[in-house]
Amino acid sequence: MRHLRRDKYAQRRPFDKEERNVRQAPRVQSRNQPWMQIEDAMGIDLLWRHLNIVILEDFGRGKHPPMARPYALFVVEWWHCICEFCTMEFAAATFPEASVSQDLTKPIVATAAFDAGHVIFGEVATVASAGSGLEDDLHDEGCEDQDCGGCAAVDDKFDGGLDDDDKEELSPYVVEHFDEIMATCEPFEPLASTEVRKNLFKILKSTDLRAPFLALPSDIKASALGAAVAIRAAHPDAIPSDLTDDHVAQFIGILAKHSIPLEEINSSGLFLYVPNIQHSCTPNASYTDAGDAIWLTAIRPIAAGDVITVDFFDVFYTPVGEKKEVFADEGETCLCDVCQGVVADKTRAFKCAACQSGIVHPTKSVFACASCGAQWDADAIAAAEKEEADLMADAKVDTFDQLDKIAASSKLHAFHHIFFSILDVLVEDSVESAGSEEQALAAMYQQVEALEYVVPYPHAEKVSLFDSIAQANIALNTISKATEAYMHAYDVAKIVFGPEAKTTQLFERLKDKTPTTIADIPAAYGLQLFDDDE
Repeated sequence: MRHLRRDKYAQRRPFDKEERNVRQAPRVQSRNQPWMQIEDAMGIDLLWRHLNIVILEDFGRGKHPPMARPYALFVVEWWHCICEFCTMEFAAATFPEASVSQDLTKPIVATAAFDAGHVIFGEVATVASAGSGLEDDLHDEGCEDQDCGGCAAVDDKFDGGLDDDDKEELSPYVVEHFDEIMATCEPFEPLASTEVRKNLFKILKSTDLRAPFLALPSDIKASALGAAVAIRAAHPDAIPSDLTDDHVAQFIGILAKHSIPLEEINSSGLFLYVPNIQHSCTPNASYTDAGDAIWLTAIRPIAAGDVITVDFFDVFYTPVGEKKEVFADEGETCLCDVCQGVVADKTRAFKCAACQSGIVHPTKSVFACASCGAQWDADAIAAAEKEEADLMADAKVDTFDQLDKIAASSKLHAFHHIFFSILDVLVEDSVESAGSEEQALAAMYQQVEALEYVVPYPHAEKVSLFDSIAQANIALNTISKATEAYMHAYDVAKIVFGPEAKTTQLFERLKDKTPTTIADIPAAYGLQLFDDDE
């Protein structure tokens, strides 16, 4: 179900920072933290880093847990910003206007050439609904501050009920019997999330909204039909009389494929066109969500006749074996050269003993050096795979020094996905625990090097990383390096998001006028931080 892709599969990493035990776990996403009120729709990941630096600088290192204190220091009306993100950030062609094929039963291909950075088309969600509000994991569970505004924000978070907009888009019967209807739907896996259930009844209410979706290919599954029958049996007035159980089941199936998380407004949106784009782990386009809109941007030159592809599952640094598990779970097939075993899986990187400087990668069952071409025998492969399994099972890594020691004696190369994931968590921990900025910054530069090798095309993760590097350099008063990082962020952003995107324009301003102190950062990013006295 694609509506789960970012929540469930956002770049997996095998490292649990609580137990310091290497194993598979979801990657922590850090955009849109609730102690910020965003006055400019920037869509930036990792801005929490500079807020942590501000807190540590102003209130003394180690005095307060950085991830807990922002709530106490800055009271933010989180939901205030939702109404500000309602349409595209800039004018873009709609899907019917775009130079792409229009048959939704076939892969979407370009009908004209696109340069990298060209916005192919944009789409606003047909319907969108909020779920359960602030996620608990955005707040530090270990916070012991009884006056912490963050604890209050989590306690008082939106519970998934109906807001005024929901009530306007739902039928009077559904509004009146909302809780009972939700209870009927919840046991059925396709309707497990509140926002998807809301979207179902919104789309069912409107003949005009549902008509285009009825034209889509249907594959009615037993679970969807079971849900449709149960809803009609318990609440017949919730379903329009002109719709059969098969129709309702078809819409439930459509929601499974065509719902996309809208992270910026903590919602899920139903889209007609974007989900028909073909997935690829090596895409030629990227998609960006802002408010209730999504747009596609070419990240490489696309020729007329080329199939347009995006990475729907954020698997850019995930090994082939794990990706296949994801795709099997989701009923997806990836035809990219990596998944088909035509080219090497660079996320599994090993040191070459033959030439000492090369990197060995597997292509299906063949492990060969990318530099000298030397191939491993069965014993060498078995030894490397055993070390991978051991690291995934029980490696204990608490510090950068420990990681360096393990990497130095390992058969695994520094670019291996296990080391990249551990490094990511250590950087995050260093920021949260007021660790060495110098070590964290050096680690982020290592991440850039690894990303450039494994993901050799423009990617939003690089924008976030360069942004974090810039902010860390500002904290260390190395402003020229901060400017350089902002320049890199801008160069990638204008391709990934397009030149007119607010994120791109933000980095253009930051590279031209880089903040010189951490106190200048919030204003430079367009953030307005509210004191709890205001």
